Amino acid sequence: MADRLVVGIFSESDPKALEAALAAHGIDLHAIKVLTKAAPAQQYDDSMINFIHVSQKMEVNDFSDDMTHGMGIMSDSGGTGVPGIGGGPSVSALSHRATTTNYLVGSGIPVDQVDNYNDAIEAGRIVITRPVAETDAAAVETKFKVAGLRNVRVF
Repeated sequence: MADRLVVGIFSESDPKALEAALAAHGIDLHAIKVLTKAAPAQQYDDSMINFIHVSQKMEVNDFSDDMTHGMGIMSDSGGTGVPGIGGGPSVSALSHRATTTNYLVGSGIPVDQVDNYNDAIEAGRIVITRPVAETDAAAVETKFKVAGLRNVRVF
């Protein structure tokens, strides 16, 4: 039973380099999941590691509002406001940071720390996750660090 999640960032997106770094330190390659922004390619398919190509996952939109998009239904219009009336500046317009995609939604990583991992994915680095039992978390965390992963945390 996985009680915790160990997460770390690897600076390269080359599957062979990642495999070598992790396997050299006894990390089970079948137990991890790797999130990458890289497009699917043969090198990822040939790897023993489970790569999740987030760009591909984000293209899939399962939201039900797609069924009514472009049909002239009120939910498609963007709100209940009357065109040309109101709509002045709002507090949300003053936001200093653009909204980034949360590739790790539902992972259990706290909101105040998930941006580090999302930013790494956006920058072309990869994020490695491994669910572990509470009793194994410290050992896996140490292995991740020794293997060269950065920003390794247990959640």
